[in-house]
Amino acid sequence: MLDFYFDFFSPYGYFGSTRIEALAARHGRQVRWHAFHMRSVMKDVLGLAQPLTALPLKGDYIRRDIRRVARWLDVPYAPGDTAAFANVAADRAFWLIHDVDAQAAKRFAVEVFRRHHALGDSPRDEQALMAIAVATQSDVVDLPVLLQGQACKDRLRQATEAAMAAGVWGAPTFVADGEVFWGVDRMPMLEHWLQHKEW
Repeated sequence: MLDFYFDFFSPYGYFGSTRIEALAARHGRQVRWHAFHMRSVMKDVLGLAQPLTALPLKGDYIRRDIRRVARWLDVPYAPGDTAAFANVAADRAFWLIHDVDAQAAKRFAVEVFRRHHALGDSPRDEQALMAIAVATQSDVVDLPVLLQGQACKDRLRQATEAAMAAGVWGAPTFVADGEVFWGVDRMPMLEHWLQHKEW
């Protein structure tokens, strides 16, 4: 088994989502997908009050690097308006779907990533997320209503706490056999581990 931790807001998480299933299949592994709330980890644990792209010096680098990595991986990248993206609701919707059908949740996640990062068509509200759920055959009735419930909010909080307990603090993160790999650029190291189980 291989665990993939992501937040829909992360372009690097999007890049990882386009590669992880094929990588795992090459080594006979199944992938468990885990949405977590990266912003709360950054703020409450890492002490970062701003997104990385807003930081002096580092922000300029990251904005350039994102597009460079997209070209390097040959992955479409034309993001939508991040301010309008219902990112937290998408994270919560993932778990609502996952707890009914984990494979449907993967399909939902792939489409949310594609809409926001590749098509510039960011899901802006619960109704847009419901439309994606329907399009990906994710059978969750009354998703917009459920997203407002405390149980849904608690589920994402618990998933975020579980991610941190596994050593996750950024997206994407991959965990195989207790080894933690952060960043899409660490995927070759992840593959080496899956093949050799040593360094």
